[in-house]
Amino acid sequence: MSQQKILITVPAHTDLRLRSIDQNDIENLRNWKNANKQSFFLNQDITPEQQADWYRNFSKREHDHMFIVEQWHEDDWQSIGCMGFRKLEEEGCVDAYNIIRAVKISPASFTMSEAFLLMLAYAAKLYPGLPLEVKVLSHNPAVAWYQKNQFSIRNTTDNYHRMELDQTILNNINWTVNNQP
Repeated sequence: MSQQKILITVPAHTDLRLRSIDQNDIENLRNWKNANKQSFFLNQDITPEQQADWYRNFSKREHDHMFIVEQWHEDDWQSIGCMGFRKLEEEGCVDAYNIIRAVKISPASFTMSEAFLLMLAYAAKLYPGLPLEVKVLSHNPAVAWYQKNQFSIRNTTDNYHRMELDQTILNNINWTVNNQP
């Protein structure tokens, strides 16, 4: 995890921000992952101890970034999901992972797709020239969602697709990164 805590915002959606995770988020992350386990490679419940171990290990990885998707609602920022990316040296790519919309609050000026592409625009800036990819279980309905967001299947191995983003979709995203207090 990058030691720098950041907020990513976009002028077009003042009710959206991506915030670097911290220790206070791990129980939400665990609950969201458990609630959506059928969509992930690890499809069993995660215990609080396993989540704490994950966070300790995550915190040591310089090129691993996880964000809470937050929405401004009723005069406060509400956590509505998470998403992350990591640079995989051995695979020569940036891998997006744990994209979860846990709560849907209406009205919102943005979609989860827009939040996801915002994060990927930041990833592309950090790691220029590297492909932006996801690994998705073949049976996961999210395959169509990724395709709608300009990902194409690069190859299929065992029970999952390796998908790559057409990065031209990121060209018109105007975003800002600020350090968190």
